[in-house]
Amino acid sequence: MKESQLTGRGDGWLEGCGLLHIFRTLSLAVHPAKLGLALAAIFLTFVLGGVMDWIWTRGGGVDKTAIVQFISARELNQPYAEPTGPQGLFHVFREHEQRCVVGFLGSSLPGTSVGVGTPVGSYLEPHSNTGPLQNLVAMGYGVWWLLRCHPFFFILFAGGALVIWGLAGGAICRIAAVQYARDEKLTIKQALAFAKEKLFGGFVLAPCIPVAFILITAVCLVVGGMLLRVPFLGDLLAGPAFILAIGGGFVIAVLLLGLIVGGSLFWPSVAVEGSDAFDSFSRSLSYPLSKPWKAVLYAVMATVFAGLCWIFVNLFTVFTLTVTRGIVGFGTSPFGWWNRGEGEASVRKLDLLWPIAGPNALYSWPDWSLLTWYEHFSAFFIGVYVLIVIGLMWAFLASFYFSASTVIYFLLRRDVDGTDLEELHMEEEGSGKDSSKPESSPPPESTDVSLPISNAT
Repeated sequence: MKESQLTGRGDGWLEGCGLLHIFRTLSLAVHPAKLGLALAAIFLTFVLGGVMDWIWTRGGGVDKTAIVQFISARELNQPYAEPTGPQGLFHVFREHEQRCVVGFLGSSLPGTSVGVGTPVGSYLEPHSNTGPLQNLVAMGYGVWWLLRCHPFFFILFAGGALVIWGLAGGAICRIAAVQYARDEKLTIKQALAFAKEKLFGGFVLAPCIPVAFILITAVCLVVGGMLLRVPFLGDLLAGPAFILAIGGGFVIAVLLLGLIVGGSLFWPSVAVEGSDAFDSFSRSLSYPLSKPWKAVLYAVMATVFAGLCWIFVNLFTVFTLTVTRGIVGFGTSPFGWWNRGEGEASVRKLDLLWPIAGPNALYSWPDWSLLTWYEHFSAFFIGVYVLIVIGLMWAFLASFYFSASTVIYFLLRRDVDGTDLEELHMEEEGSGKDSSKPESSPPPESTDVSLPISNAT
């Protein structure tokens, strides 16, 4: 082991705690290639969910408060009856998870409720009434609602989303790994080639391994419970063997804990090591469990920093769109004040083409009945461009998540294995040839040099 690897940790508490490395996540997250990949993945996920909602709601949808009622029923230990309504399953699930994510980031910042009345405080206050843990639990309840009440929808959507984000997220992690370790930048084509090569054998299969183990163990426990139900024989056999059920519960608990603490490291492990799913599964569980306090420290620092960056990006996006809307709207007002809508109120043309309702609703589709056919044309393009800007805001959050997970993987690998931060599996993208090792050059050919000989005669 190199001496620098042994002494590198004592260069200061900033280096030891990884704070400076966590701060690098911001520069990694704003890389245009990562933002483009994340935006494309968000768009494809919305398309997948929208198509599935269109299919499922043809027989009736659910109420927008379905998940809230599900959580209340579980907390009060009461039976849950699915409320019907016009909303699709993906729409309700997405809205719930979005509120929980924003609430988690907002409540992770210390003292967020102090700035009441300020622009930042008015944005944070509605989302920081509950703590980070409550928001995480609510996110888990949302997933459990979709799995428990709509298993077929969950399996199809989860499978499609896993492939989409396995490709995009794997490419983002690969770009972040190369940029962090080598200070080099991959193109989208190179990153996608790597992610495509490792897609099903690494990025897709890695998170499925613990889930498969959990399901197999759970089936064994269910079979044991069925045996215990048999009179006489079941009591004689299953009773003494109940210690095996406790062991199975222990295995499930460990795997669930591993999913929680190491789930974000599955894809960075494949991106950094170039390994398969089983090696990724092993590393992602062993590193956080070997250094639990370091893993918690890195996660807390990354979460707080993500909250700060998210608030800045969100408010900057609001400021950008508000300035654009205000200036362009002023340009339309001398020529566009007219009476439309209910009450014949005077409105600006841009207000009809682009409705906005504050930082939590940066855009809503206009009332198309108030617009002429040519105004439909301009309203559509305005909506698309504004939604792309909003999508980039969420793409930044996704890019930050994958970049931070990659940095944390590097730090935990250094803390556990003593591996240098610059060590990275490199391939010639698209060729599959390992370029981390220097190629052996062929031995030089022997050359016979014939010198001219003059005959002295």
